Order: sequence, then structure tokens, then C-alpha cells
Amino acid sequence: MKLICKYFSVIIFLIFLAACDRDEITNPGDDNIPPNTPIGLNVFGASDGEVGIEWIKNQESNVTGYKIFRSVNNSNNFQYIGITSDNFYIDDSLDYDSTYYYSIKAVNRAGKESGFSEFVSAQPKNIYSPGPPIDVAATAKNSRDKILIKLSWRKPYDSDIKGFEIYRSTTENFKTDTTTFLEFVPPGNIPYFDSYTDTSGIEILTRYYYKIKCVDKGDLKSYSSFEVSDLVLDEPELVSPTDKAVLNNLGEFKIITAGAEAVYKLIVQTNEIYGTVAEIEFESSKIHEENTIAARNLILNTNKTYYWRVFTYTNNNDEPNSYSGFFSFTLFSQ
Repeated sequence: MKLICKYFSVIIFLIFLAACDRDEITNPGDDNIPPNTPIGLNVFGASDGEVGIEWIKNQESNVTGYKIFRSVNNSNNFQYIGITSDNFYIDDSLDYDSTYYYSIKAVNRAGKESGFSEFVSAQPKNIYSPGPPIDVAATAKNSRDKILIKLSWRKPYDSDIKGFEIYRSTTENFKTDTTTFLEFVPPGNIPYFDSYTDTSGIEILTRYYYKIKCVDKGDLKSYSSFEVSDLVLDEPELVSPTDKAVLNNLGEFKIITAGAEAVYKLIVQTNEIYGTVAEIEFESSKIHEENTIAARNLILNTNKTYYWRVFTYTNNNDEPNSYSGFFSFTLFSQ
């Protein structure tokens, strides 16, 4: 990614060359004849996990692109790695202990290929530290059988990422050192985004703080990401209507709140799996206290059984932090 910025200075020179060649009459060529072998292959940059190569564009009008070939640590084993219609190519995600050799072929409309160009080689140097992870978020979850805190972030735009160092503390504004280091994780396969799930000794109602550093393949480290935190909540308790209650009317719900401030969502369903007929969202700072929720504007049928439960949310997350079991009730018509 860094090399593309350096390439802009080369573009101006190439535009000048193209302007000089406008009056030159070129043979449109024959698709059945292989194009000329490209010339002028050159390395214009080799740093931070990237090697940039460029060449002089073929004059045949029927040339549609250039195939790129690479060999590692020798010039005897070239393998196809990509194709471009430009006259430059940036190879990324490279190691610092290897030398990379490149050769190219021109391709025309009929798929005819030229011979291999002369090869060039380069070993990228590790110059700049990577950027830190951005948009880091923490999402705590109590799924009954497992409690966890999931971290997610956007990867920096560096192409030489080796992995990420995860740091954790129960103290806000903590230092990233050996005492708070949690784990090193390699990058995942999803472009632009990454995640890590912490299940190590997580305790309910304990707030955990996290910072993340990016490490490149040359072991240079970024500065820390912004600090994020979350805590795993215990389950809210359902109070009223009691389980299997038979009611003449439904005026309110009552619950016992979780052990920290949270956003709550009360859901009424026609069964325990799906069939949502009502959702009531509210906030509460009460801790393990009874909370009354008015059952306004609920359109429910008599002589029908409904199921209700409550979810908790923290950090404006879409995923619930904890959740209660189901209670059922039936509205009875006299």
C-alpha cells in the first residue's frame, strides 16, 4: 500500500513519454502473432512487505495485459501470481528474509503470450512500523454454557502484518507490558476485519479493559489501539407474569435486573423459537432490583398462550449480553 504512493511520481514521467509517442504510427498487430517481449522491467520500490515493478508498455495495439511471474530466493522457479493491464505491479504480503525475482509476459486479445522478459530481483526492507488496529470494539456475552468477550477491529492497511498482540486488564488506562499481555494472534482470512474471543478466566460482572497492537513481519510494533471494555452480565430474572400464569388482562411485566446498568429488550412470542409479536426496549441502572415495565399497546389474543423473555445489551451492541429463560402466560376470556 505504501508503494502505490511512491508510484505517483513515476506516473508523471510516463505521461510525458506517452505524449512524445503520439505521432508514432504503430502496427495494430495480428492476434495470431505473439506480442513482443516486454522491455525495461525495473524495481521502483521494495519496502514494508511490498515490491513494486514497472516496465515499458508494448506498442502493439492488441496487447491487453501482462502476466506477472515470481520466483523466491532463486531465478529458476517462476510461478504465475497475477495479471494487470497497467505497466506496473505491486506485490505485497512478502517476507523480509527472502529475495523475490520477477519476470513478465505480454498477452494479446487472442491469448497469445510473449516470451519471458529479463528478470529483476529485490528484497523488501522493513522501514515503517505498522498502523494500529482501528474501530476496536468489545462485546461481552453470557451464553449460559460459556462466558466470553469478543474483540473485533479493522486491520491497518499494511500488507506485512504478522499478527496482533492482545492486552487485558481490570484497571482502566492500563499500560501494555508483560503483566497485561494476554495473547498473540495471527491475522484471520477475512479482508479488512479481524477478531479475537477471550474466554480466559472471564468472571461475570467484572469489567475487562483491552488494547491491541499490530506486529509486522519484521517484528516492528504499532502503538496501542484505543482502550475498549465490557463486562459479562448475569441473567435478568423474570417475575411477573409468573410461568404458566392465566390472566384476565395484562397490564405490566416485572423483572429483577442484572448486576450492572444495561439496555433491556423484552420480547413476547407465540412459541419458544420464533413468532415475535412484541418488543419493548428500555434502559435501567438498577442493580438486582425489581423493575416494572408497562405492557402498553400490546395486541394479544385471548385463549392463546404466549412466551416472554428478556435480553440485556451493553456498549450499544446488537448482540445480547445475557438473557433470561422463557415464561409463558395465557390470556383468559371470561
